[in-house]
This record gives sequence, structure tokens and C-alpha cells, in this order.
Amino acid sequence: MAVLAHELGHWSLSHTLKLLAVSQLNLLLSLSMFAFFIEQQDVYSSFGFHDSRPTIIGIILVFQLIFMPYNEAVQFALVQVVRRFEYQADGYARQLGRGAALRSALTKLSKDNLSFPVADSLYSAFHHTHPTFLERIKRLPKLD
Repeated sequence: MAVLAHELGHWSLSHTLKLLAVSQLNLLLSLSMFAFFIEQQDVYSSFGFHDSRPTIIGIILVFQLIFMPYNEAVQFALVQVVRRFEYQADGYARQLGRGAALRSALTKLSKDNLSFPVADSLYSAFHHTHPTFLERIKRLPKLD
């Protein structure tokens, strides 16, 4: 029931709709940036194409120079948002009186999945959409 309460928290707090809106905004920004940069002669000139704009070269340059750093920044931001949503859903389950049961369920899931409970905080901040088991367990009592 605690896991269900956690998932109901995602639904009640509109996390799916919020992520959909962010995704659509990201798509709009990406397409707008691509349309802008693919037309910039400076992008081509900086790589020796002073009099022409070869399409394939433009696509490669824009993706390599613009989108890779942009996507890294967006990915980091999205991971932080999703991690925050996980804590909020845990808090929702706690408000429904399922905090102890959620702690027990997280412990069981961690054991069943053979997940390593400790991760470097910087690595985790960049790559783990869900907080680690220990991060979530430490945070649960603070949700009172």
C-alpha cells in the first residue's frame, strides 16, 4: 500500500503532466535553436566553409557544438526535477500515514534489486533519477 500511496502522490501532484510540459518546452527550444544555428554562416565559417553551407556539415556541427552541451545541461536539470518529484511522492505517502510502510518497502525493493546503497553524491546527482535508498531513508523522518 505504501508504494501505491507513493505512486498516487505522483498522480495527485501532477508530476506526469509537469514532465510532459517540460518535455514539450524542451522540444520547442531544441527545434528553435536548431533552426537558428543551422542558418548561421559563422558556424560554417569557423570550420573553413566560408562560401557555402553544406547541409550535412551544418547538422553535424550544430549537434556536436550546440546540442551536446545543451542536452547535458537539460539532462542535469531534469534529473534534479525528477529526484525532487520522488521526494514529494514519498512525502505524500508519509502524509497518508504510510511512512513506516514505505521505509519497509524501499528496504525490500533495495534488497530484491540488489542495488548498492551508496553512490557518489555528484555522480548520483547527474545520473540517478531516483534518490538512492539511503538518501530516501534519511529523508523520510524529515517529512514529519
